[in-house]
Amino acid sequence: MPETNGTRPAPPVTNGRLAAALLALADAEEPGGRAARDYRDAAAALRQLPADLFGRRINILALPHVTPRAADALGAFLACGSDESISDRLAAILDREDPARERKRDFLTRADVDRILSSAGDGPAGLADLRADLHLHTDRSDGTLSLADLHRALRLRGDRYAFLTDHARDCSVAGGLFPADFAAQARDVARLNEASDGELLMLLGAEANIAEDGTLDVTPRTVPQLAGVVASIHTGLRSPRDQTARLVRAVETPGVAVLGHPRGRLYNVRTGVRADWARVFAVAARRGVAIELNGCPERLDLDPRLARLANEAGCLFTVSSDAHAHRHLDFQRYALAVARLAGVPRERVVNSWSRDRFVAWLEERRAA
Repeated sequence: MPETNGTRPAPPVTNGRLAAALLALADAEEPGGRAARDYRDAAAALRQLPADLFGRRINILALPHVTPRAADALGAFLACGSDESISDRLAAILDREDPARERKRDFLTRADVDRILSSAGDGPAGLADLRADLHLHTDRSDGTLSLADLHRALRLRGDRYAFLTDHARDCSVAGGLFPADFAAQARDVARLNEASDGELLMLLGAEANIAEDGTLDVTPRTVPQLAGVVASIHTGLRSPRDQTARLVRAVETPGVAVLGHPRGRLYNVRTGVRADWARVFAVAARRGVAIELNGCPERLDLDPRLARLANEAGCLFTVSSDAHAHRHLDFQRYALAVARLAGVPRERVVNSWSRDRFVAWLEERRAA
């Protein structure tokens, strides 16, 4: 991945490229067999390592979830000396190019994130510049944390405000809340806010599902307790058709504050939707709707390339975890690394704003 804005260059062989190569070997093995599991487990472990393997004196077999079979493959790929030569070696082994390479393109490993954030550069300087997380789920939809536990975790972390975004019931992939459930959740949020004595202000939102025609399953007009919504696509994610009109209609809907994980891509699973992204970003910039940089490592959506395009269009951004569990809250680091690579100015990251400015912006989106 090309580096920008003062970020230290990546090593010749990255953990991301090693993991992608291991997954290609897994795909070439018998599905569900021991060899495929060995390669997949090792690939997952590599993506979470805090430092790249290349250039380090290390016992590969001592790494978590790395079997002798996977260690042999890793040793051979590390000896290639560059990401490009790994591609050549892999093509020779498979007798073809990796057919899934586009589904693994432009994803960051933990080592990438730590290297990017440790370098000087434009954009948010670090997690200390973020005052909130703006995409959060509880066990009332598809998360595992209770509302009280989530509120407590954010308060203890030092967040000044938060945007709660459980799904509505119409999102068939995630379950969620009916309008009356949102009303009850609003009362619970108000009690938690009052108990925190001003330390944390949680605002009630929702992750609205964008239907095929661009309409949403929930908005502040249908559920008045909502301060706004994050609008996201959850269906038709492998469709070859252009979905620009679907996204634009969602962005133009009153009450939409954020376009969530815009492509809907998943690591090694799908590349996501097709769209005229320049047009989508231009509409979002004109309406003041933020584009989400979703830090879930399996999503990393937008990717750095499209994030740069959105930045050039003058868009606002959110740096969000999309947390469904306590350990996911740290995923903001991944989103922050994408912001750094894209050169996003700090002043255009919505959750680096003061609480009063954020609340005023949400009110503007609701009235738009």
